[in-house]
Amino acid sequence: MILETERLILRRWSESDAGDLYEYAKDPDVGPIAGWQPHKDAEESLDVIKNVLSGKECYAVCLKPELRPIGAIELMLNGHTALASKDDECELGYWLGKPFWGRGIIPEAAREMLRHAFEDLGMSKVWCGYFEGNANSKRVQEKIGLRYQRTETDVYVPLMREKRTEHFTRITKEEWIKMNNFMIRAERKEDEREVENLIRESFWNVYRPGCSEHYVMHVLRGDPAFVRELDFVMEQDGRLIGQNVFVKTVINGDDGKDVPVLTMGPICITPELKRKGYGKKLLDYSLSEAAKMGFGAVLFEGNIAFYGKSGFDYASKFGVRYHDLPEGADSSFFLCKELIPGYLDGVTGIYQTPKGYYVNDAETEKFDLNFPPKQKLKLPGQLFE
Repeated sequence: MILETERLILRRWSESDAGDLYEYAKDPDVGPIAGWQPHKDAEESLDVIKNVLSGKECYAVCLKPELRPIGAIELMLNGHTALASKDDECELGYWLGKPFWGRGIIPEAAREMLRHAFEDLGMSKVWCGYFEGNANSKRVQEKIGLRYQRTETDVYVPLMREKRTEHFTRITKEEWIKMNNFMIRAERKEDEREVENLIRESFWNVYRPGCSEHYVMHVLRGDPAFVRELDFVMEQDGRLIGQNVFVKTVINGDDGKDVPVLTMGPICITPELKRKGYGKKLLDYSLSEAAKMGFGAVLFEGNIAFYGKSGFDYASKFGVRYHDLPEGADSSFFLCKELIPGYLDGVTGIYQTPKGYYVNDAETEKFDLNFPPKQKLKLPGQLFE
């Protein structure tokens, strides 16, 4: 069987994969934290393919368009794991080559494996675990919706010949269905105050004491550059849990011509559902809709660690500079994604933030009085006072 996601092919292992497996499995940062020793040579990797990665639901993780394995993911069925006590339960396991860490690959593969487990295999529960100190694996499990169940100490790890502390997580089919039971739709007039409150709750005390993003959203709706067709909300169980918007702007080209582009945001997910995959689903959907409308590129300020997983890159690589930023200053916050491949080929120039994003502090304070009182806090890491 072959499983497929937007970026990945999940396929059976082949003996011909031994060289590729060894390339990543020899890394001392990969195996030990997952409970197995680094591979000594390709012969050992071949033996592992024959005797370990041969499970009925074990797959090589391959990036498209190549089919070379960069990691492994498996559903260990009842009888092959101590976590499953019934035939409709299984354990999820995975690892990824270090060069591919931080790109959202395992969460993407794991979400497909959960779909496969619940829809194709008829599972009722999927278990998983991570050893104390494996923060990356913990984050993967949180992102895909697995919930902490228990901790066991002095767990013997035979391949490492030592005892460790292990934390166990689980997701049920009912929880998975609820997690995937959402709708992305256009914002309606009656949604506006709820959306503003959602934005306020999401951004409060994040970048500054309090926030202004909810007022920015209020102002943008009346801006001619606001793209009403790309004003989206995410709804689950009758309540709004996320939103994203797009606004037209330009790059002032060095050749004297303006290049029309989009900017994006505010974009947010309700705080209790952050880091669970909802944001990427909302982002990818809204970018797809913008592309369908024929827009060529999106530029905005964001964190490459998250937005890079949806195809954004540093705007400097496209020859676009951020307005008012001194030459040589750090511009790693300024990102770009072409919606039409090659749209910015040959373009160099300065990006202009739409005027609607610049709001008056006094007007923001006045607008905020329409919402329940919240305490403003000055916290480490905030960008503004």
